[in-house]
Amino acid sequence: MTGPKSERTLTYAAELTREDIIALETFLNTQLGRVYEAVGRTGETSFAMQSLLILVSDSAGFLHTLLRLERPDPWQRAAIVREWQRLRSTAHPFNHCDGFDHDRWWNEVRHYDATDERAERERILRFVDEAVLDEGRGPTV
Repeated sequence: MTGPKSERTLTYAAELTREDIIALETFLNTQLGRVYEAVGRTGETSFAMQSLLILVSDSAGFLHTLLRLERPDPWQRAAIVREWQRLRSTAHPFNHCDGFDHDRWWNEVRHYDATDERAERERILRFVDEAVLDEGRGPTV
């Protein structure tokens, strides 16, 4: 089986669409459902699979809710990035199953948008500058 045609590359979480979430959730439910069927419906592994399926559904539902916001607050922006990464990292081990490509469209996003990325870089540079200044002052007694 070959994977679907190449999808666009996501750079920021702000580019996520409802369809992206549905496609990733569907892929995960299909893959996890196959594992769930293989382990059977009893035992600890089965209960773990049920829990994982619930977590995937909850995470995708939370993402759907957050994407409806017109101007998400900073914590909501961070939550969008985190929930996408959670779903993406859950799907990652399955990306080679049945000919799926590892670098499909659910690639990693680290920032909500370019503004968040710049702010993070500036924060890191300030931290590095402060560390260098502190190092130049020598030990404090």
